[in-house]
Amino acid sequence: MGENSITIHFIGGESLNIISGDIPGIIQKLKSEEWVVINEHHVKTSSISFFSVYEPGYDKKSEKKAPLTR
Repeated sequence: MGENSITIHFIGGESLNIISGDIPGIIQKLKSEEWVVINEHHVKTSSISFFSVYEPGYDKKSEKKAPLTR
């Protein structure tokens, strides 16, 4: 069985993939804080272009577009 993951795409083309059982919690942090620490990665939310979420059992990713509103 696969796990939920979120891919955070940054302005400039870099991305960070995070596997977690608490994707809604991560999204809430991204929406409410300027800096977020996720699995030892320091993420500056203002540099996020968009993020996409993958849930096992679905063929496509559901994309959430940024900028994230606070």
